[in-house]
Amino acid sequence: MLSRITRTILASSATALLRQPLREIETRSLSRAIHTSQQWCKKDDKDSKSSALVLHAFANAESKERAAYLDILREYKTNNEMRRGHVEFIQVALKYMDEFGVNRDLAVYKNLLDVLPKGKFVPRNYFQTIFMHYPKQQFVAIDLLCKMEHNCVMPDFEMQEMLLNTFGMHALVLKKFWRMMYWMPKFANLNPWPCPTPVPKDPKVLAKLAMNKISSADVQTEITEFKTKDVEDAIDNTWIVSAMSSLQEELLRKQPLDIPIFVEGPYTVWVADHCIDYFILKGAAKEKNNVYKDPDDVSDIRIPFWDKKEIILPPTVHEQDDGTYFAICATGTSTKDSLLSWIRCLQKKNPVLTIIPVVFKLISFTREQFYIDSSESENNIVQKDQQKDTNY
Repeated sequence: MLSRITRTILASSATALLRQPLREIETRSLSRAIHTSQQWCKKDDKDSKSSALVLHAFANAESKERAAYLDILREYKTNNEMRRGHVEFIQVALKYMDEFGVNRDLAVYKNLLDVLPKGKFVPRNYFQTIFMHYPKQQFVAIDLLCKMEHNCVMPDFEMQEMLLNTFGMHALVLKKFWRMMYWMPKFANLNPWPCPTPVPKDPKVLAKLAMNKISSADVQTEITEFKTKDVEDAIDNTWIVSAMSSLQEELLRKQPLDIPIFVEGPYTVWVADHCIDYFILKGAAKEKNNVYKDPDDVSDIRIPFWDKKEIILPPTVHEQDDGTYFAICATGTSTKDSLLSWIRCLQKKNPVLTIIPVVFKLISFTREQFYIDSSESENNIVQKDQQKDTNY
């Protein structure tokens, strides 16, 4: 038996339900039908499956080219209207940019940023701004900008409009963008050895850029290209890029004939994102008189106008503490035979190299011996495991 109060409450609830407008009841039922419709569930499954397939499209692409990369982006935007899984898709796309060769293309970065939905991530109030509205989406956009910064790709104002339409002006992504727009133009042209864009892939061209970079201390340096096929008894058929100045030739002529000079290497130098091996022709360091003289001693006062002693010239830029540098080179194979051909090519302009003993100190793990002439093999060639000395 229900109490009188309970019966009164139930009766009032039933009366309110009967008086409720029919339109509101239909709206609730329609909303429930939409959220539980099998058709919408099937569509969501279809979108999730299509987005999952697109994630593997980068790895399964037949050709790793720019057009194939843009086709994958276009397929994702067309078949996934809800843009489900856009964060994971952008992360995978950033991973494969180097493999497809689009890591320096600004238009590709814009197409990838266009994957993010517009207007949904814009904060609507003060608290959403403080607590970083949609952090995962902002972090993946910041990763995209960091990728651009790492590859020296400068954004433009069109990308700023895209970021404003996606995240609003109070997002961390915009702060990162504005920092890039402030600093990147300042450092864009500060490299004293600029590299052409796009970076050439020919090793010979990269070697010439590397020789210009290393030999820029002396403006009189001449870059010469040799071919080993012009040298008799050469085994390797490759190219040699050599750098030597007139001042270095003069230092080589003054070199004592009984003191050996050395070919050392390989050392490395970077040209853009390519590493080039090079070798140096170096002599022993000159002895310096380090006798201490008391500046307060007046027993031996030197008067420059009356002193008839020989004037000592300051050392050149090629005379360093560890030795005197005569020439540098880069070869196509970086082998000992190509370096022997390099010395022979230098002998044509510097005949003193036919008399001065040359010692090879190369980083290697073989025990092979190389001679220029059979008559010159009497110079006691000593080779070691990692640093080999070959006299001729």
